[in-house]
Amino acid sequence: MRRQLLTMALLAYIPIVAQTPVTDGPDWTVTNLTSDSHLDYPNTILYGPDGSLWITERVGKKVVKVSTAGGSKTTMLDLSGVVHQSVTQDGLMGMAIHPDLYADINTLTNNYVYLVYTYDDDPGSGLDRKLRIARYSYNSGTGNLDSASAYTVIDNIEAGNDHNSGKIVIGPDLKLYWTIGDHGSNRGGNACNEIRAQYLPTSNSDYSDYKGKTLRLNLDGTIPTDNPTLNSVKSHVYSYGHRNAQGLVFGSNGKLYSSEHGDKTDDEINIIESGKNYGWPLIAGYNDDSGYAYCNWSSYPGTGTGTCDDYDSNSCPGSYIDESTSGASISDFMPPIGTYNSTIASEPTGGWLTWPTVAPASIDIYEGGKIPGWGESLLIPTLKAGMILRTKLNVAGDGLDSTTYEEFHSSNDRYRDIAFDPDGVTIYAITDIRSGMDNQGVVMKIQYSGVTLSNDFHDKNEFSMVPNPTRNSTHISFNFRAYTSLDLFVYDIHGRTVQHIKNINSNYDLKTTNLSNGLYFVKLKNNNKEIATGKLVIQ
Repeated sequence: MRRQLLTMALLAYIPIVAQTPVTDGPDWTVTNLTSDSHLDYPNTILYGPDGSLWITERVGKKVVKVSTAGGSKTTMLDLSGVVHQSVTQDGLMGMAIHPDLYADINTLTNNYVYLVYTYDDDPGSGLDRKLRIARYSYNSGTGNLDSASAYTVIDNIEAGNDHNSGKIVIGPDLKLYWTIGDHGSNRGGNACNEIRAQYLPTSNSDYSDYKGKTLRLNLDGTIPTDNPTLNSVKSHVYSYGHRNAQGLVFGSNGKLYSSEHGDKTDDEINIIESGKNYGWPLIAGYNDDSGYAYCNWSSYPGTGTGTCDDYDSNSCPGSYIDESTSGASISDFMPPIGTYNSTIASEPTGGWLTWPTVAPASIDIYEGGKIPGWGESLLIPTLKAGMILRTKLNVAGDGLDSTTYEEFHSSNDRYRDIAFDPDGVTIYAITDIRSGMDNQGVVMKIQYSGVTLSNDFHDKNEFSMVPNPTRNSTHISFNFRAYTSLDLFVYDIHGRTVQHIKNINSNYDLKTTNLSNGLYFVKLKNNNKEIATGKLVIQ
C-alpha cells in the first residue's frame, strides 16, 4: 500500500519514498497477526526466550505476550498502579531481557527483565514526572513476570512530556545501555526550556544533566568503573549530544547502533562509542554547513511579545548559531554513518510533513543469513514516513554499504518497532495508534518466502555451545555437511581475538577459565570464511 499522507514536497525531498515496497513483490507475504487495537500503544517488541513476542504497551502500562501462532495475547505484568502516562511520549517504554534467559528459560538465576517507564514522584499531581529502570523476575512456571520481585535499578531521573527516548539494551559486556532524549526542549510548548544535551554532570551523583545522553549502567544501577571520564567526572553518561534516540541495538560485531530523530533535517544512524559527542544541538547530522542551523529560542528575551513563548519553527527572531563554526569547537565529535537522505542544502520551511525527516522510531539488525543480498542489514521502522527502511552495512560494520535506503515495507501506518524471528525469514512489526491509520495497535507478520541461502552456514541448530553461560568450559558441537573440521575463533566485545584454535572437530571442549566475565563471540571458519557464529556468556 502506498502512503497517502505524504505531500509532493516530501516526495521531492526524500527519493526513498518513491520506491515500490519490496514486500509488494512475490517473495514476501504480509499479514496481521492480531486485530486492530489489540495492543494499547505498543512501544517495544522482542522475540522472547519462550518463542512468543514480548511487548510493552506505553499507554496500556502492561507487558504482554503475543503468540506467533494465532496472535493470542496474555498479560505478563500489569504496571497500572506504578506507571504514570498522560502525554504522547511517556509511559511504559523500553524493555531488555537478560541473555541468561535465552540460554535457559528455566534458570533460577538472572531470570530478569528490565523495563523503562515514567512515574509520578509527587503522587496524584502528575506534574513531577520521573524516569525509572526497574527489574522484574520471570517465572518459568507461570510464564509471567513477578510483580512482587520489583527491584529499582535507577530512578529519580527527570522525564519530560516529549523526547524521553527510553530504549534499553543489555550489551555483550553485560551492561545496560539507555537512551534519554532532550525532552523536546527549545521547540513548541517547550521553547523556553534550554537544550541540555551538551551539558555534563558535575559529580557522579548529579542526574540533572542526563538529558540528551546515552547512559551505561551496571545491572544493579551503579556506575561502571570503565565508563568515560567527561568534564573530570565519571558518571553513567556514555555518550552525549543526542536529540531523541529511540532505537538501540548491538550487532554480533560488538558495535552499538542507534537511530535518532532529527528536527527538520538530519535524522541519524549512529554508532555509539564511549565518550563521544554527537553534536546536538550545535550540529545535526554531519558537520557540513548544510540545511541545519541552531536557533536558541530558549535564550531569546525579545521585546513585547517577542519571547520564546512565540516559537515559530519557520523563523528565528534572534541570531542563528551556524553549525560549521559551532562544530569546530566540539571535541570528540562523532558523525553519523547515515542520515536517510534527510541532509539537504538549505533549511526547509513549511509544515512538519514537508520536511525530509522520516522519524525513525527504532532500529534492529538482521544477521539471519538466509535472505539473499541482505548480509548484515539495519532495518528502521519510521513514524512520519510510514515505512520500514533497510540499509546494508559494509563488511567492517562501521559504515553503510551504500547511501541507498530501500523502502522495504510501507503503508498508511506508523511503525514503532520490529523484531526478528530466529528462523531468519520472519519479521514482526508493531504499529502505533493514530486516527486515520490503516492498522492501529497491531502486530504485523512479514515473511520471506523466496529461495533462501544455504542453511549449512546459518542454521543455529547445527552449532551449539553447552553450557552457556559457563565459567570453566563449554562443549561445542556442529554438523555441517561440507565440513568435518573448522578453525575456532573467540572474540571479545571489541572485536579482538582472544582464542584461536585450528582444525577442531565437532564435540570439542573449549576451556574458558582464562576469560573474564562478559559476553564473547565464537566463530567457526574455513579458510577465513565464516561458517557459523554464536554468543558465549562467561559468568
